[in-house]
Amino acid sequence: MSAPNAGRQSPEPEKQSDAQAGQTTSNVNDQGGAPEKGAEKVSDDTKSGLSSNPEHPLAKHAEEVTSKK
Repeated sequence: MSAPNAGRQSPEPEKQSDAQAGQTTSNVNDQGGAPEKGAEKVSDDTKSGLSSNPEHPLAKHAEEVTSKK
């Protein structure tokens, strides 16, 4: 059989890539996109330097403007 539109047929089974044939890796974590070693420590160090509830940039100005002197 031929497809009604040229160029829209799947390749022959012998010529299909593993992904086209449905042969994917069994471990989705083997894709090579993992963070570098030590990335968790760097992330923790960054988070430890952050304040838990930072002051709004205009809070001091608003306090000065609305306070009675």
